[in-house]
Amino acid sequence: MKKATFIKTICAIMLMLGTSIASNAQEEVPNDMSGHREDNGKTFLFYVTGDDSQECYGGKDNIYTDDSPLSVAAVHAGLLKVKETKLIKVKVLAPATGFPSITRNGITSASSDSSDGSYQLLAPEKGDIANAPSTMSQFMGKNGVVFIFRVKAHKEGPIWGGGRDSVYTSDSEIATAAIHAGILKAGETGIVKLMMLPGRKSYPATTRNGLTSHGFDSWDASYKFLKREESEK
Repeated sequence: MKKATFIKTICAIMLMLGTSIASNAQEEVPNDMSGHREDNGKTFLFYVTGDDSQECYGGKDNIYTDDSPLSVAAVHAGLLKVKETKLIKVKVLAPATGFPSITRNGITSASSDSSDGSYQLLAPEKGDIANAPSTMSQFMGKNGVVFIFRVKAHKEGPIWGGGRDSVYTSDSEIATAAIHAGILKAGETGIVKLMMLPGRKSYPATTRNGLTSHGFDSWDASYKFLKREESEK
């Protein structure tokens, strides 16, 4: 059975049984913050890759229209370099007026009289840790980049690979792989450190810590658990 078909089958069975998985997973990293106009005052943590191929608006005090791409605004604000992937903090702000054109860090922003929403970019503080996404699929191609996430472990997600080197396919459920790799126990919330890796030609099924992963042939991207940093009940 193909991997995508297997995932769909599992999800269908869970829905039929009325099963849900409690999760503190973050959403996919958004292009901009226009989908968060109801979240005024809230802050979000995202791993973003710097880009200069699009246009952002404003930038005074690192405040941008909410339709400004995060990847470009973060370079304009000096929080990222182009093609660099790092954690950034985003604070959602109310609609505002007066977004001037500013030239900074090799990018000239466009001006805008007003916006239906805005956001401010902030440098992460010590202790700021993003919630883990379900999988690492959105970070394919970021080989060698290390990510630190907070995750609540559970046994229900599909995983592929995970031998003694703790390398899994990029679409393996992080919350389940963390148990399989011996980083966390089921129901435990802790901090995991992951590194993105190239794909492999084979991901053998392995049994570790009470869980058996699925085997799979060649896949385009992988991730590996690095040493455990800390855990918290």
